[in-house]
Amino acid sequence: MHIIERPGKGPAVVCIHGYCQSSTYWEPTLNRLAERDVHALAMDLPGFAQSAAERGPYDMEALADAVDALCERRGLGRIVLIGGSMGGVVAEHLVLRHPKRVSRLLLVATGAFTADPAGALARADSIAAGEWNDAAVEPIVKGFFRHPPRPEEVARYHHIARSASGQAAVEAARSNATSRTLERLGEIRIPTLIIQGRHDRARTPEHGALMCQHIPGARLEVLENSGHTPQLEEPEAFHQIALPFLHQGSPDGAPW
Repeated sequence: MHIIERPGKGPAVVCIHGYCQSSTYWEPTLNRLAERDVHALAMDLPGFAQSAAERGPYDMEALADAVDALCERRGLGRIVLIGGSMGGVVAEHLVLRHPKRVSRLLLVATGAFTADPAGALARADSIAAGEWNDAAVEPIVKGFFRHPPRPEEVARYHHIARSASGQAAVEAARSNATSRTLERLGEIRIPTLIIQGRHDRARTPEHGALMCQHIPGARLEVLENSGHTPQLEEPEAFHQIALPFLHQGSPDGAPW
C-alpha cells in the first residue's frame, strides 16, 4: 500500500481515508502531528488512489484487516486510529476485529450504518453499469464539501477519485451500504472522540450522536461550518479539538 509517513515518537497515529479519497486528505493532519514530533502515517487503501493495483477483496472487513496487517508488518504495536467517512467504518471494523491494535479512536464524518442502504446499493449498481470517469466521480467529490473548494483543488480531488479501480469503487460502495456496526459499538472500550460536520448530508450529527450513545464514554463534537470533510473545511477548529485528544495517547500525555 502507498503510504505518507511523518517520523516521530510513538504510539503511531494512523489515518484511514474515505470512499474515493486518498492519504492526501489527511496530509495536513500528518503535518501538524509531525510538528509535535508525533509518528503519523496515512495509507491509500487497497483499490484506491496509488494503491489501486492492490488486490481485493474491498469490503469493509477486508480493508480493516489490510490496515491491521500493514501495522503488523511495520511493527507499530498499538496505534491511535483516525477514520474519516468510509474510513471511519473501516476503523470501526478494525477495532472490533482487532481490539488489541488500537488504544484511542477518532471517528470523523462517519456512522454505524447507512440510512438508506437500498439507495446506496442502487448508486453502486449505477457505478458498476457506467464508465468510471469525471462524470461518475463529480457527484461523489461534490458531496465531500459544504462549499466547493478552488477549481484546481476540485480537479485534484477528481483525479484522486478516478484513480480508484472500478472494481474497488463498486465493491466498497456495496459493502459500505450494507455495513452495520451499531449493535456492536458497545464492545469498543477505548477512549473515543467523534467529530461530525453540521452540514454533512451523508453522515449527519445525528449519526454521531447515535454512535456516541453506544460507545461507552465517547464524546461528540460538531463543527458548525463543515460538511463531510471537516479536517479540510475547518482545519483550525478541527485540530484544536482533535490534537489534544490524540496526544492523550502519548507516553507523557502532556498538552501541546
